[in-house]
Amino acid sequence: MAAKVPQIARLDRERRSCDVLVVGAGAAGLFAGLAARGALEPKGGVASIGPGAPDVVLLNNEARLGLKILVSGGGRCNLTNATVDEGDYLSDTPKVVRSLLRGFPSEAVRAFFQARGLKHYEEPLGKVFPATNKARDVLARLLDAVQESGIDLIAPAEVCQIRPPETAGGEWIATLSDGSAWRAKRLILATGGKSLPKTGSRGFGLQALNELGHTIERTVPALTPLLFEPGGPLDGLAGLTIPAVLTLAPASVSPEQLSGSKFKPLARAAGSLLVTHRGATGPAPFDVSGPCGSALAQGEAVRLTADFWSLGQPESAWAPFRGLDKSPGAALRPQDAPRPPTREVFEASAAPLLAGRERGIAQALSPRLPRSLLQSLCRAVGLDPTKKVKQLDTRERRDLFLILTQADLGLSGAEGYAKAEVTAGGVRLDELQRKTLESKRHQGLHCCGEVVNVTGRLGGFNFQWAWSSGYAAGRGAAAGLSPSG
Repeated sequence: MAAKVPQIARLDRERRSCDVLVVGAGAAGLFAGLAARGALEPKGGVASIGPGAPDVVLLNNEARLGLKILVSGGGRCNLTNATVDEGDYLSDTPKVVRSLLRGFPSEAVRAFFQARGLKHYEEPLGKVFPATNKARDVLARLLDAVQESGIDLIAPAEVCQIRPPETAGGEWIATLSDGSAWRAKRLILATGGKSLPKTGSRGFGLQALNELGHTIERTVPALTPLLFEPGGPLDGLAGLTIPAVLTLAPASVSPEQLSGSKFKPLARAAGSLLVTHRGATGPAPFDVSGPCGSALAQGEAVRLTADFWSLGQPESAWAPFRGLDKSPGAALRPQDAPRPPTREVFEASAAPLLAGRERGIAQALSPRLPRSLLQSLCRAVGLDPTKKVKQLDTRERRDLFLILTQADLGLSGAEGYAKAEVTAGGVRLDELQRKTLESKRHQGLHCCGEVVNVTGRLGGFNFQWAWSSGYAAGRGAAAGLSPSG
């Protein structure tokens, strides 16, 4: 059940102007409105709104608010992550991402909700959830804060066009689908991307920014399931969950290059993978899905390989999670994702298992990997999984090494926006001011959230970007109202 739109008695529906107009009332928009109103402390505490605070209005295109918040995290809402830095994001300007994250960090997000009576807890690999496990409680706290701060929120109010001021110091004009218009000294675009269009994210902000002359990095669905060609090595294994390291690389890269220390992949993620009837889902597939979709959309010849061996090693960063009843809902940090092992490293680690030379291949390796997976992988390279270890020739041992550490999954695509959690791409961050996210092309226009070319990995990082960027845009818009701002 969605939280209700706050009933704000003093809202004058004939009034059509304000100091700061926020288009979009999702996570980023709500935080931008609170920050512009002066209702957010940098450390997340409850702020008192001083006299002369900016008059802020929020417009939302859907009658129901916070739909994306409500469906996130399986209805639990992954608020943030315990450890966040710029390495968790893809962007054109990582240093700016780092600065903005520090402006309103993960600790501040948790303090904000804690101060409003919503406790939280942390899962393995840092995902932070409300203690109630209810996304609607997160939304309710946000809407309560909006109402208490005296921010007017109007829904439904679908903006179909925005126009910049005709003269210096003039007002921005946002035209609604009913023909009415709002005027504002400062306008914040928090319209989201194209992911989950049923929640109201249909790409309006991206289109508007393009029309205003901004560069929009190619947008593709991200944090979405992957699709594989039929007949691949994981065929027939739907329902199997296995830790894996996924590597996206040009198709021309050799196995030796792929495992080399100097090679830099197009994308890499280490975490849980759930095989589906059409491909794979889960943290590792989600984290590489954006780069996979982008590469395929641009016609690049790429290959997605899976290393099923490395995370099973006793010394791997995945070792603490192997005994859990449920696999972590996030991947390892990018710097902890190992590259595929070399042939020599693999042979050394597999030697104790392959010492039983009278055993079949699948039987010998089953202490390390599920037998069903071993059988499928062996058959994918023409190996009989029951063939005795002692009967393997040099070529077959190399084939076994490659299918266990560099299995070509037969990438064919990624699910579309209807199933994607976020949109990769957006307005380039280097076309916005570093601290305020104000357009360098149009004074008085600020951007935040998913409309900006900043995409986090799975695990609360995109919500953290929404909070941090919304805070920066709101504070920036408020500061810009004063002559010295």
